[in-house]
Amino acid sequence: MKELTMTSRRNFLKISGLAGGGLLLGFNLQSCKDESGNLSETEINAFIKIKPDGTVTIMAKNPEIGQGVRTSLPMILAEELDISWKKVTVEPAKLDDRLGSQFAGGSQGVKTNYENLRVAGAAVKSVLVLAAANRWGVKPENCEVKDGVITNDSNTLHYGEVASEAALLELPEKPVLKDPNKFSVIGKSTKDVDLEKIVTGQKLFGLDQSIEGMVYATVVKPEVFGSKVKSIDAEEAKKVAGVLDVFRIEGMENPTQMMDGVAVVATNIWSAFKAKKLVETEWELPSDYKSSASDLHKSLAEGISKKGQILREDGDVEAEFARSGEVIEALYEVPFVSHSQMEPMNFIADVKSDKITLIGPTQTPGGARHYANIITGIDKEKISVEFTRIGGGFGRRLMNDYANEAVYISHKIKKPVKLVWNRENDFLADYYRPAGCYQMKASLNGQEISAFDVKVCTTSRKLYALQTENAHKTEAFPDQEPAGMVPNLRVTYEPILTNVPVGPLRTPGVNATTFAYQCFIDELAEKAKMDPIDFQMNMIGEEDRDLPYDDHGGPSYNTGRLKNVINLVKEKSGWSSPAPSGVYRGFAAQMVFGAYVAQVAEVSVVSGKVKVNKVYCAVDCGRVINPLGANAQVQGGITDALSAALYEEIDMDGGKLIHQNFDRYQKLRMKDSPDVEVFFVESDASPEGLGEPSYPVLFPALCNAVYKATGIRVRSLPLKKHNLV
Repeated sequence: MKELTMTSRRNFLKISGLAGGGLLLGFNLQSCKDESGNLSETEINAFIKIKPDGTVTIMAKNPEIGQGVRTSLPMILAEELDISWKKVTVEPAKLDDRLGSQFAGGSQGVKTNYENLRVAGAAVKSVLVLAAANRWGVKPENCEVKDGVITNDSNTLHYGEVASEAALLELPEKPVLKDPNKFSVIGKSTKDVDLEKIVTGQKLFGLDQSIEGMVYATVVKPEVFGSKVKSIDAEEAKKVAGVLDVFRIEGMENPTQMMDGVAVVATNIWSAFKAKKLVETEWELPSDYKSSASDLHKSLAEGISKKGQILREDGDVEAEFARSGEVIEALYEVPFVSHSQMEPMNFIADVKSDKITLIGPTQTPGGARHYANIITGIDKEKISVEFTRIGGGFGRRLMNDYANEAVYISHKIKKPVKLVWNRENDFLADYYRPAGCYQMKASLNGQEISAFDVKVCTTSRKLYALQTENAHKTEAFPDQEPAGMVPNLRVTYEPILTNVPVGPLRTPGVNATTFAYQCFIDELAEKAKMDPIDFQMNMIGEEDRDLPYDDHGGPSYNTGRLKNVINLVKEKSGWSSPAPSGVYRGFAAQMVFGAYVAQVAEVSVVSGKVKVNKVYCAVDCGRVINPLGANAQVQGGITDALSAALYEEIDMDGGKLIHQNFDRYQKLRMKDSPDVEVFFVESDASPEGLGEPSYPVLFPALCNAVYKATGIRVRSLPLKKHNLV
């Protein structure tokens, strides 16, 4: 371990922005007094406050969308602070530049904050120990700390007794970090800090919030995507008691920032909802819109027939295809899928002449502040953002279009406003998982893949957001397995632009490519007359290698760690033993966003329909911070993916969305959820995210099992369209 090193305030401010956009340590230290004038708490850094009785408040810096970061990130701080969890209170932070990046998405919460929060916690501990040592006239290295109590021989002080003195000391740049072998908080199953509040219905979510003097608003959305408001007849709508105003919201140039619509403002939300139905809006339709799934299918078929942009080319695929004489081909397809989160979009905005208050569920609070500045011209320093717990995000709340609408409305009517969408709005103005098709070709040399060709065509997120460069990002992945494992490989991409809104949905892009790749590899295993796991292990190779991966989860991934999860799920599922009568198994594995996942799905057929009985899942995500929360994340990802695999698909009739509510957009029911067993590889490696990695692997594991059970290769999702469920 290294000795503590002190740093000047000026130098500290320079180094505080290192490492992934997060702050190493907070600053702006202060003490707070209660109404009687007594010291109530001391803020040692922006993350940690200590009360005189020694109890500690830790700020949860990132938005909580159900991934557990409001628990796991404070656990990291508590570990290095050396205080028991029972002495810790967790409070949600507001948007605060001292806390670094405050973002929820891409399974990045723990991964990008782990080292920074360890340093922040250890730095606070070091100045607390130094303050005690100074009082006793001893060296800090002669002091010991256990559970927030500092001792030296017979001298004893708890953190609360020295906090105010510690707040006057410089925080070290490189404090001594705890030996992981001595962790007592990290690695222990810990219940969600909000659990009691959730089950007792306390006000945690955006829909629960209110501010003084606010009015309510909702928005009329077009049924044909991309339409612009041409005219408004609000005469009948304005007759509804409580209605204050009806007016156009003019969308931004980039449709992911804010679309056209009609705002309905009222003294209560029910009046706004009622009046919304009475607004007569004439829409200017987009010039080239898709009217049905068949229109979309035609566009994708045209796109996949084009040459496309070559993203990667190893060896000579065409020469190998000609030499081998036999090429195995398959076309895989995925539809638009809705985020269909449980909490409808909502946001509070109070735009005054010189400041703005924003409150609501957003995965990107910094983005909400950014666009509020653009819409109003008010300086960012005068914009306060409080982000609430989120009732489902899955990538949908990475866009702040609904927050921007609230700002737009408040700015226009000069009142604080609470914007609430109804469920139909959520579907009509969603940014769906892109639809796409994946043309797969391969040749075999005995039991090995000699050439592999992938052509991808999707409704590009990048093009929809008016970004023409790197349109393949989050759509096609040139380094995805089996890249680097076969001698001849080519990956090409052809984007198409439609009027249908598209955006990130849980493991963007990877959720579709993993389905296509891993199902096709299962087809190749059958062609080679090999067990699917043996075939994939043979493809990966005996040597452990770090293969380059120039995308999310990179810059490389390790084949040894991938093989470890495959071996673990093989063992735990009993793959090598015959399945029980009437039970059929499917396998898939993939490195996803830095974590390694392997799954075995077990299905049966009941009255001609597929029933999913059980899913085994092995995961290597590095060090597990909170096993209880980690297990929940993996199971949640599998359940969410199963719903999409079985049922979910967005379609249109005459350009209008068919699925505008849950009576038409089917989701997985609790009674149909399978048993899920999760197994983690014990690891000392840096932690990776878990909100998404289990999601994409379920699709191929399930479809490969369905093939074994029915003889039907499911190459287009969902299973419902094949009459299998």
